[in-house]
Parts: sequence; structure tokens; C-alpha cells
Amino acid sequence: MRIYISVDMEGISGVTRWQDVISTGQDYQRARQWMTADVNAAIAGARAAGAGSFVVEENHGVEDLCNLLLDEIDPEADVVRGIPRGGATTIAALADPDEHFDAMFLIGHHAKAGDRVGIGAHTISYGDYRSVRCNGRPIGEGEIFSVVAAGRGIPTALIAGDDVVCEEMVACCPGIETAVVKRALSKTGGWIVPPVRAQALIAEAAARATTKLVGGELPVAAPRIEAPFAFEIELRQPIEPAVVASIHDHHPEFSVDGDRTITFTHTDMATAYRMAAICSFLARSGRVRSY
Repeated sequence: MRIYISVDMEGISGVTRWQDVISTGQDYQRARQWMTADVNAAIAGARAAGAGSFVVEENHGVEDLCNLLLDEIDPEADVVRGIPRGGATTIAALADPDEHFDAMFLIGHHAKAGDRVGIGAHTISYGDYRSVRCNGRPIGEGEIFSVVAAGRGIPTALIAGDDVVCEEMVACCPGIETAVVKRALSKTGGWIVPPVRAQALIAEAAARATTKLVGGELPVAAPRIEAPFAFEIELRQPIEPAVVASIHDHHPEFSVDGDRTITFTHTDMATAYRMAAICSFLARSGRVRSY
């Protein structure tokens, strides 16, 4: 049994604020250790229940997406990190048609922007995006990834993060196991389970998820959203008129609504995610080389 693990940092055990997950923050180096240990806990729990192969892909957009401690990660796991990865995406391995996975785990993921506030809540860009909507409602990275996974026949089996993101993922992936490692009190405050205890919770949840998979008890959930995927990326800052004109001239697949919302539609969620990820660059220059 082969497990794909997407790891982010805002939802990692012990993390409370943005300063914890950037390289200049007081606790960033410790957060890297917590991040690595949370992944190891998920691997250990899944292995104990029958999983044998793991691919870990970094999703945290700091330091060129190189945050895990490779000399501390489980030595039997493969790790995908760094950029680019064949496009502006952090799900290169998940979307690769030549790779096969039996399930997806989401470790350290966070709540989405534009809904109930969770610790570090945002979608794709913490600083640039006010909200990301798909087919008329706010969407988070976890749900985007689950749609890509479902399209490949892969169930989303585990979410580890705060109570808000766990609730979000239960709503879109019935049967998913949860490891609630902290309770959000605000975007920068929470009721924290210390990492050592939190990692035990993650291992237990990973074991439960894998047991369900082995027993055929976790079918692929039908996504709550279906193609075509109409995205609206609402930016925090307005786009200059000259940049709007450049977007329309060079990238007719994108439109600008008002002075700060970029819209587009695509039938493939992996491609739509890549398009959403480059909108902050597009808003600054009006032109990008590829996505």
C-alpha cells in the first residue's frame, strides 16, 4: 500500500502564528522539527497498520518549499521538494499520471480563507489573496487536493491540523480520519496540544485510516464541486490598470473583475490549481512565462 502525504506547516502541532513558519521567526527551526516529526508519526501509524511505501510532498511556500529536515525524516520515505516541479504546483507527485497511490494524507494543513477563522487560515497565498472561490464558494487547499486525488481514484484518508480544517475536510471527504492537534481561538491564537502528544494522536489516526483502507471501508468520496471549475481569486491589493490591460493582452484565459479579482475556468482541477497559484505574479506584472 502506497501513501501520498502532502505536508504544510501552518497546521503542524505547536504552530500558532505566521512568525512560526517563516525563516526569520523565533520558532521556525523548531517548527521544522515539529513538521518532520508529525510526518514521521503519520508514517509510523500507517506502517503499523499495513502501509509499506510513502511519498511526502512539501506544500509550504517558504524557503523554496524546502522545510522538512531530511536527516530526520523517516528514511524509507521519498520526499518531493523545491521549485519548480514542472509547473507552479505543490501536487506534482499526486497529479503525475505515472505514479500510483492508494490514499492521500494531509498533514499540517490549514483552514481556508473566507470562512470560519482557523490558525493561519488562507488559501494558496497568505499575504496576497483575500479569498479563493470555486464555483461560487470559498475553497481551501485540502479540498482542491482532494478533488485532484478523487479524479485519480485516490481517497483522502487523513487530515491532521486544527479543529477548523478537520471540520472542513470531514465535510468534503466523509469517512476521513482526523487528528486535531490544536483548537483555533483566532488566526494567530490557539489551544495547543504539545507536539509529543499531538504526534501520538497523528499516529493513531493514521493507523485507523490505513486500517479502513486495508478493509476497503474508505471509498473515494464524490467531490462537492464538479468540472468546469470556475475560480475567483480576490487579491488584497488592487491591480494597476496597465497590468489589467497586459493580462487581457497576453493571457486571455484570465479575466479581471473590478480592480482586484482575477477569474478563470478550467475543466482540470490540477491545472486550475496551477493557474490559481500564479495569479499573485500575474497581478504584479500582467504576464507570466508559463504555468
